Amino acid sequence: MDIDREMLDSSVHAAHHALERTRNLTGKHLEHYNKPGYYGQVGISVINRLSTFANLVQKFADVHPYVQAAWTIISSVVNVVTDTQGIDQSVLDLFETLDSTYKFIDDTGDIESHPSYERILSTLAKQTVECAYFIRDYAKKHNFWTRVGKNVFGEPIKQRVQSYQDAFAKLLTEFRSHSALHTEITVGRLLECNQLTSENLDLHNLPYAAAAGLHTGKQCLPGTRVEVLDEIIDWINNDNDNCPRLFWLAGPAGAGKSAIAHSIALRFKSIRRLGSLFCFDRNYSIERRREKVFSTIARDLADLDPQIKSELAKAVKNETSLRSTIDLQLQWEKFILEPLRATSEVSTGPILVVIDALDESGDPISRRELLKILAKEIASLPGNIRFLVTSRPEKDIILTFKSQSHIRAKMMDTIPESEIDHDILTYFRTTLEVEIKEGSFGHVHLRRLVDLSQGLFQWAYLASEFLTGLGNGAGSTATERYQDLIETQHIQSINDPLDTMYNQILSSLFDSKSTRVMSRFRSVIGSIVAASEPLSLNNLVALRGENIPLFGKETDIKVVIQYMGSLLSGIDDPSSTIRPLHLSFREYLLDHDRSREFWIDPSHCHRDFAFGCLRTLMEELRFNICNISNSHIRNIDNESLPGRVSSSIPLQLSYSSRFWALHVSSTTFDTLLARKVEKFLRHGFLLWLEVLSILQAVSVAVRSMSSVIAWCSGKESHETLYNFVVDGKRFVQLFGGAIAESAPHVYISALPFCPQSSIIYKTFINHFPNILRIASEPIHGWPLGQRTIEMPGIQCVCFSHRGQYLAVGLDNGFIKVLDPETLEILWTIELPGEDCVYAVQFSTGDKLLIFATHTSIYSFHILSGYLTLETSFPRVLELSFSQNAKFVALLHDFELIVQNLETKENIINIPVEALERTPSFGFSDVSFITYLGMDIGIQLWNLETGAVLHVPLRPPLPDFYDEWSDHQLLDPPIISPDGRQIIFNNNIRLYIWNFRDNSLITLEGYEPILRSTMTPDGDIVMIRCYGGIILRDMNGNEMHCETTNDIYISAISKDGKRLAISDNSRLNIVELDGWQSSAHIHHSQSTPRYPATPMVVSSDEKYFLVKSTENGYYEICDVESGRPIQKLCLEYAESLDYHSPRSSRDFSPMSRYFGYISGEHAVKICNIGSGTIRNFPPDNQQADVGAIAFSQDEEFIAILDLSQGTIQLWNIDSLKIVDSLTIPTAQYGEPPKFKASSTFQYFAYSFSYGGIFLFSRTQPAPFDFLTSSCEPVRLNDLEDFAFSSDEKYMLISSNSKIFHLNLITNEHRVITLQGNVPAADLRRRRFIYFTRNSDTRLLDITSGLYNIWDAFSGEIIYSVSLEYPDKWIPKFTPIGDQYYFTATKSYRRMLTLDNMEGDDGTCFSSNEQHRLQTHDGSFAKLCSDGWVTARNNEILFWVPHDYHQRLHTSRLKYIVGKKPTELDLSSFVHGQLWTAPFHIM
Repeated sequence: MDIDREMLDSSVHAAHHALERTRNLTGKHLEHYNKPGYYGQVGISVINRLSTFANLVQKFADVHPYVQAAWTIISSVVNVVTDTQGIDQSVLDLFETLDSTYKFIDDTGDIESHPSYERILSTLAKQTVECAYFIRDYAKKHNFWTRVGKNVFGEPIKQRVQSYQDAFAKLLTEFRSHSALHTEITVGRLLECNQLTSENLDLHNLPYAAAAGLHTGKQCLPGTRVEVLDEIIDWINNDNDNCPRLFWLAGPAGAGKSAIAHSIALRFKSIRRLGSLFCFDRNYSIERRREKVFSTIARDLADLDPQIKSELAKAVKNETSLRSTIDLQLQWEKFILEPLRATSEVSTGPILVVIDALDESGDPISRRELLKILAKEIASLPGNIRFLVTSRPEKDIILTFKSQSHIRAKMMDTIPESEIDHDILTYFRTTLEVEIKEGSFGHVHLRRLVDLSQGLFQWAYLASEFLTGLGNGAGSTATERYQDLIETQHIQSINDPLDTMYNQILSSLFDSKSTRVMSRFRSVIGSIVAASEPLSLNNLVALRGENIPLFGKETDIKVVIQYMGSLLSGIDDPSSTIRPLHLSFREYLLDHDRSREFWIDPSHCHRDFAFGCLRTLMEELRFNICNISNSHIRNIDNESLPGRVSSSIPLQLSYSSRFWALHVSSTTFDTLLARKVEKFLRHGFLLWLEVLSILQAVSVAVRSMSSVIAWCSGKESHETLYNFVVDGKRFVQLFGGAIAESAPHVYISALPFCPQSSIIYKTFINHFPNILRIASEPIHGWPLGQRTIEMPGIQCVCFSHRGQYLAVGLDNGFIKVLDPETLEILWTIELPGEDCVYAVQFSTGDKLLIFATHTSIYSFHILSGYLTLETSFPRVLELSFSQNAKFVALLHDFELIVQNLETKENIINIPVEALERTPSFGFSDVSFITYLGMDIGIQLWNLETGAVLHVPLRPPLPDFYDEWSDHQLLDPPIISPDGRQIIFNNNIRLYIWNFRDNSLITLEGYEPILRSTMTPDGDIVMIRCYGGIILRDMNGNEMHCETTNDIYISAISKDGKRLAISDNSRLNIVELDGWQSSAHIHHSQSTPRYPATPMVVSSDEKYFLVKSTENGYYEICDVESGRPIQKLCLEYAESLDYHSPRSSRDFSPMSRYFGYISGEHAVKICNIGSGTIRNFPPDNQQADVGAIAFSQDEEFIAILDLSQGTIQLWNIDSLKIVDSLTIPTAQYGEPPKFKASSTFQYFAYSFSYGGIFLFSRTQPAPFDFLTSSCEPVRLNDLEDFAFSSDEKYMLISSNSKIFHLNLITNEHRVITLQGNVPAADLRRRRFIYFTRNSDTRLLDITSGLYNIWDAFSGEIIYSVSLEYPDKWIPKFTPIGDQYYFTATKSYRRMLTLDNMEGDDGTCFSSNEQHRLQTHDGSFAKLCSDGWVTARNNEILFWVPHDYHQRLHTSRLKYIVGKKPTELDLSSFVHGQLWTAPFHIM
């Protein structure tokens, strides 16, 4: 499918170009062709016929160009001639013949469906061109011909026209009969030659260069080089007297100049208009000496035209010395100029002479005379003579041809890259046609080859020869040769010819024995090939300058590059970028074995660049370099910024900012350079980041710091540099996202939140007195750097073995491969027809990416772009790859299979019926491992033979079996990537069993554990729990990574330095480098170990229960102060975590007790005063408790027993049942909510589908107050319900309605909520509560608003904005009308519900003096991306993720167990004042 699409694209490209030149041709010129009389009518008709015909033969490559030329020429005739006066009747007859001929053919219709027509139509088109030349020149010169008389052609005009008409008639006969008579075109010459004998016309003694002429195999492929060929043909056919006589086509070696020259020559040879084609070749310099060029051209012209031959014969008839002269000027005059002048007045149509590869005619000295003649004498030629000359753009040719009015120059580097790429693509598609049809190559592969060609046709030719395997293909497939080419690009059959060409050119230019010449060559060319991106002459001078005192001047560069037009582009214009001919030229120069005396040592060049870049940065960096006037605006919204970039950041500064570190790290470490680096960083580190922000290149900073760290690591004498760069890397990792969005915030936002113990902070803080300050105790160590990219539908992630790639599988059949350091998307892979990618793995060496959908496994070759369907299976349930991606194990509906992906052989097959349960499985280096349950254990299989290695291994300890059973496992056991260990998880602890040595490690205190895995070497365990991600190594070091969103997908890099986590909609990359030992990482000491469970608040709103995030104990805390008053040792139970309903744990009404459902689904009641715990039912009676409720007097507890289908009323003190009510629960499932009235007169409980049971203790049958039937009320959007304290009424809330139910009369009414009631959405939380004075309140949380209504009247009491970023929605607990708690995974915050009238939200401190002074009064809001914004989304400053939940705000009362972070904004300047007064070094 891809191949067909690519072929179609090429056809459309060629057809489009043709249509552009012929579409509406007639209409385009009708205003010019509106001529009176019969002649004008016929002329316009012919033009119309040709236009129609051109559209009919677009696919005939040998027809269309000639029709196009004929149309152009005849159009010019009709436009020039104003009437029929003086026009011979026979010429008008010829117009009629053309008109009738093309009318017949146009009326035929579908010509392109008959390929047999092509040869006939080609001859017809060529004959038409010849007639067009005749008509054009007749119309232009008929007065002269009349003066000459009847022998204008050597016969009367009428007879000549008749010969044309006969030719058309014969061709029309062939067309009608589909015959192939090979009619030759009739060409008219303009003057009779003298009746000289053959002896008088003998020119054999005139020197002639053998094999210097036309080579049909060199022409361009059909559909390629269309634009430049058309341009040259138009120039040839232009009969304007001012048209230049010479067309110079210049381009670097291998660019395809010769192919263009031969294509033009072949076209004009086919219409007998090619005078000569002379090809210079330095390999045949003796046979094709420049002394033979004019004599060879003269003899070719004589063969074309008898009159020219006659004139040439006369010139040399009695001049023996002239025949052998080597005087080029004399040859030009006698062999070329005089014969052509003698026939000029009666010559019809153009005559083309082509000189190919003029640069190979000799060295600049020897070819000087030839260049002079072509440059000066060519203007003396008759107007119909055209010289097409091709050469490389060498200095002497440029200087000689430059600014000559009669020379038209065309530089091939001005041809758009898109056109060149299209032509090379067409070339590959044609030459690799067989391989494409066989399926070896597709669209992606051809595009990759085009990219590698870099516009060089010579490379494309050699690559095509290699890929087709001609001469060297035995023993390898086309696919294998392609992969060899892509992976190494060092193919001898490609490199050898190119190396020979490079060596020939360089040897002819530079004296390799001259020390001065070669030193200058290596210095200058070394700078060009070592540059990370192409630079101009001006930029090279700026960057080299003083750093290279010997060869750093502009003249030193010029005297090298001005001679290298054959190998470099952009050498003429000082502002144009200089580029090597091809990547292979750079590789040639850097490989000593290939370039030898021209070898360049890159380390010297990188050192020069490093010093140059650092000097540029020190001299040109400055604060607010682009004069950004307002810090409230993001870079992307600053419309004037792009214009300021070009004027304020010159290219050398841009280059230095992006590549200085690359050049530094590419050198051998030396002290002088290290000092320069440290000096620059201490002076301009922040200024550098400002520039990178403006250039949209902040991602470069992380790589730069990493490379410099590696460069100076271990150098004791430069420890200060190393420490600075380590700090710099963490600075960029933490603040890079904010800096990238807005350049001013490198100072405004990044520096103030930088740890005060860091080198960055200490170095720069005193230069910026007017930024915000942290008023509370700051973080002293670096938080973990995190970067985020939005990517909905993430299903799986995997780091490559070397860590340079991160693969992400999506639920839409796409795979994205990213650079994990910059989050740049490197490849996007689409799987047509697939809906979900749920497993990815890299092969060893990272050459292949293997991924799986539910039915198929694919491989993607990273370098070549090959996407291969490896295998397909029925519906896959579970899947695992070996670490080298050579094997895949998958469980589908029928069996567990292990397959070798290279051989497609199934190594192991285990039928499903042989598996007692769903197995866990994985790989070690040499074996396949299955875990089939506690009773069977571990089974190992040989990956080569599929044989079982030994008897199953079982987990070692007896108490392990007592505590664990397979149905209690939260997840199937995880087999470590190295295949040596198995991780068991039952939610509260992990067991890591090394079954090789039968050792067992127990990890606990991380509850609740959701998932776990290990690094490939087994040294680091990654534990995923509600609190985020915990890393623990085998030495006991821990690191906690808190996350605001739930984590469903996670992966750790093979070296344990980078973590990828996802909540399915966004991808976070966490930098872990150094966490095990670095004192800079504060997380290892202070980040909560346990998640912050939601608060349970007592009914009297005095106390709340929380779990300590530090030690895991439960604490009763005072609502007013937040301080703990009692520590409770409660065992873990699901009823205490995030997702359980309030009815599974609660305070008694007067806060005497706290009750909850234990892990065994029994009830535990804790006496808050004494801390004692009692069990219900007592004496280990079996129960399956679903909910609890306390009576108002705290004497009784109601227990909903799901196993018995009863509500049991227990006396708390006596531990006895006082009543039991039977209820129907089985058919409805487990109730999520359960409530009782104050004296247990009424009970209600709801179900997940929305139904609600309501019944009384005296009448236990369920009652539907809506229908008065004994069925549960069905409210699909049920939210909450509550009883009044006097047990007279009940309120029931749904998203759509609020019901008030009178429990005495069973009457109900719907309460209408007043005010602006938001539409329901997924984030809505609506529930009912009673205040202390028994007023009932209805509370609604939606879209970030806290809405409170009077639940009886529906009148809104107030509505305030909740204080948390939009995308992290915390657990929410209201406390009356005054406060509310929010609980995220690490922090519990108490906030006020006051309307805060008059508060502009710009105070982030408990000290009012810290309030922001320079503000317009609009409310400031902390958004989920960390930006504090004001009106119109203006950005004030950015807050790192670690500060979000503990940031002090106007509504914050306290943070449970923590001190909030307070900001001093009293001196903070921002907006249009942001630059003053900063003190920059």
